Amino acid sequence: MRWLLLLWSQTAFAGLTLSLNPVAQPVSAGAEALFSGTLTNTSATDKVFLNDLTATFTADPQSDTALSSNAFFGNVPGILLPGEIYAGPLFRISLSGASAAANYTGTLTLQGGADITASTALVSAGFTLLATPVDQWRYASFGDAAGSALAADGGDWDHDGVPNLLEYALALNAVLPDSQGLPAPMLVNGYLTLSYVPSAADVQYFIESSTNLLQWGTADVEAVSVANPVPPNLLTFRNRNTGRAFLRLKVTRLNP
Repeated sequence: MRWLLLLWSQTAFAGLTLSLNPVAQPVSAGAEALFSGTLTNTSATDKVFLNDLTATFTADPQSDTALSSNAFFGNVPGILLPGEIYAGPLFRISLSGASAAANYTGTLTLQGGADITASTALVSAGFTLLATPVDQWRYASFGDAAGSALAADGGDWDHDGVPNLLEYALALNAVLPDSQGLPAPMLVNGYLTLSYVPSAADVQYFIESSTNLLQWGTADVEAVSVANPVPPNLLTFRNRNTGRAFLRLKVTRLNP
């Protein structure tokens, strides 16, 4: 008697790479962000089946986010041949209309393998939804370089001596020198006075005073009522004392 022994095995495909460009996208509550990138089958001999994708977030609220899988399979082929590269739209993620103004960081994972039934986690990539106004402004101002040190809150992209966060708070141009747009102190009836127009809802504004440029605080600062200010939302503050003093405007993020 002869026996025929058939051996069959399936191995996970490990030749897929994924890169997002850029890894962060701005999105508002009730809207969605489209992420693009490049998928590469680095194998010279094996094709890979792309069967599913998932998105997980590093923090709640998970229920505020939704991954649209159709956006992926509507653009990306379900099979990548050996050496094949796909570059273009990859997936969309939406925020609910009740989503908080925060940045949402997560991971996208592609699943598949050597056949249409495979569900191995093939490759993952991190992404960020920028839902805070200041970070949306940063992306609009600096584009793909929004994550660089020069584009950070304390950076000075245009080298005009004005930090980026202050440029945002005063609606200045962060990519062109415009320090002349900063509010300038002036003497009014013997009091050192400073006026500014708040232009952002997600930063906090402080007028601080000092007598030596070393110690700063708000104890000696008071608001001044101005009849019919121009523009109407102009705010004015002054140092309580008429002696030697300095004033400065300081801004901080409400959602760091």
